[in-house]
Amino acid sequence: MKLPIGWLRELIDFDCPPQVLADKLTMAGLEVEEIAQVADEIVFDVKVTPNRGDWLSVLGVARETAPPVGKAVRWPEPAVEGAKPSTSEHISIDIEDPELCGRYVGVVVRGVKIEHSPDWMQTRLIAAGMRPINNIVDITNYVMLELGQPLHAFDLHLLHDGRIIVRKARAGEKITSLDGSARELTQDMLVIADGDRPVAIAGIMGGLDSEISANTRDILIESANFAGTSIRRTSKRLGLVTESSYRFERGVDPSITLIAALRAAELLRDLAGGEVAEGVVDARPAPVEPWRIKTRPQRANAILGIDLTPEVMLRHLNGLQIKTTLEDGVLVSIVPTFRPDITAEIDIIEEIGRASGYENLPLTLPQSHKQGADSPEGLFKDKVRGILMSCGGQEVLTHSLVDSDMTELAGRGDLMIRLHNPLTEDIDSMRAMLTPNLLGVIERNQAYGCSDICIFELGKIYFRTPEGGYDEKLMIAGAVAGNMWRSAWSRPVEALESDFFLCKGVVESLLDALGITDVEFVSAADPVLHPTRSANVLVGGVRIGIIGEASPAFAEAFDLKGRAQVYELDFGALMRYAPEVLKYKALPKYPALHRHIAVVVSDDVKYERLESIITESGKGFIESVELLDVYKGEQIGPRKASLTISMVFRSHEKTLTDEEVNSVLDRVKKILADDLNASIR
Repeated sequence: MKLPIGWLRELIDFDCPPQVLADKLTMAGLEVEEIAQVADEIVFDVKVTPNRGDWLSVLGVARETAPPVGKAVRWPEPAVEGAKPSTSEHISIDIEDPELCGRYVGVVVRGVKIEHSPDWMQTRLIAAGMRPINNIVDITNYVMLELGQPLHAFDLHLLHDGRIIVRKARAGEKITSLDGSARELTQDMLVIADGDRPVAIAGIMGGLDSEISANTRDILIESANFAGTSIRRTSKRLGLVTESSYRFERGVDPSITLIAALRAAELLRDLAGGEVAEGVVDARPAPVEPWRIKTRPQRANAILGIDLTPEVMLRHLNGLQIKTTLEDGVLVSIVPTFRPDITAEIDIIEEIGRASGYENLPLTLPQSHKQGADSPEGLFKDKVRGILMSCGGQEVLTHSLVDSDMTELAGRGDLMIRLHNPLTEDIDSMRAMLTPNLLGVIERNQAYGCSDICIFELGKIYFRTPEGGYDEKLMIAGAVAGNMWRSAWSRPVEALESDFFLCKGVVESLLDALGITDVEFVSAADPVLHPTRSANVLVGGVRIGIIGEASPAFAEAFDLKGRAQVYELDFGALMRYAPEVLKYKALPKYPALHRHIAVVVSDDVKYERLESIITESGKGFIESVELLDVYKGEQIGPRKASLTISMVFRSHEKTLTDEEVNSVLDRVKKILADDLNASIR
């Protein structure tokens, strides 16, 4: 909010230079972000927090200025003598929804002359960041900036039947607002209506049918108090934010409603030649009265870490216009209606701290009788991060809000949680997978010339449950693209490109380092993954994630250059399956013997099956099995594959002889022949 200092001086005297005052206000919580010179006026640009709507006015800042400068605030006291016929003879006011409108004040001013407002008012409005229009509109804006109460002026003769009805819009109702836009109203929107139709969107903008024009002579001043939640909901749905809605959303003092109406009437009399009608119509179905809060001085000192006497606290609170007395050693405060943010003892304690000066609070460490420690989940996260970084990964953080089209493409549309009020059209749902986000990271990096990428993320996904509720789950996802070993000069570049097996190696390294055993990789059918280069990750037969090459559809959607490999694992499942204590065994004492065999099998036999048979048939002797090469060609016949397999033989009890190794190897060959119809080359 822009605040001309000359205007502030009209409500409170202060002798300190602007920079000193700015420092005082900033230390009290009302941050002055900039001091500017507009024409001959010094203007503060102040940052108002959402809970302090009372600061959105010159009067509000004057109240905040009073304690640090030690001066009293001069409240505006409008002096208006009305003439007959009275306001009540011109209009009637009916509030149908007291919860959304607690007060509505109307004042009629007759015989106004529409012209430019005086130079001093135009200069002040411009300094405050507003554009002068005419004397009527300028006066309503001036009073809003001065007192914080939004006002609206209707052409009295354009209000049908002289009626003002504050109600919710009816089905199918529309209104053309002052900006010329035709707006469709919904039944939860609050409107101001006359006898026939809506004439204003309550608290936001008036209607074109009742606006002030050059022909206007008699006007009705509206000064009302609307529920901030209703105004915010309507403003957001219509995409219409105004100075009025901005203030109502943050809270407007219901006690200033009448004063603001009379202040506007006074200025209309003086600057527009109007005659103020006798009396006002003040509809007040839901009065808001000040409330009492009790505060223990010793509790305030304990929380703030200071040692103030109750009398000093009393002085501080009364300086902030929070009327307080001391009763039996307890501070009893009557909270004014312009401070709806104060609802409990802790809020009063905060006000004492602000008035004392945050800079005067001592620096102390929090008291604790127990040493802090990370949670098991936090420790496990750190362990996972360390393992994945050791595999060459770099951690990234992506947004929880995503494009629903990507979730649909990933086949998770039934799980997706859509947002009712998305920030933009392409960020309209909660992520149900991490993988699409990581592919987006690869796309952006490739666009900037970075093509060798290995990343991972630990983050939550959000989804609908079969019962119709909502749930979330922590996941680990990773993606690899480009080449991993640029320095391998002796190998062709295409041989260095990351592939399914590199990504599988990362996942295997993670699971192995966590101590998770009984791991299987079985073929998968997932819309995110390539139809043949993909797998489900199983532990003990239970699926905990997926791994594979990104599907052609995703590669096209993200315009990926080359192939990208991805994996996504359930973090909670990894925690469950990872043993709390890793068991180590001694290094082998006896030497190993190596044997290679070339096994010819049908090309539909999976290597996993082959490895399992070899391991089981050589249990106690075969320490490890590794695939070295796969050959297909005329020499072995059609629909056949020759797999070169390396086996390591070792005993933990003695040194094996060639005869013992050959005996085991013969048994392995026989079982392969019997079970898989395999032949040995």
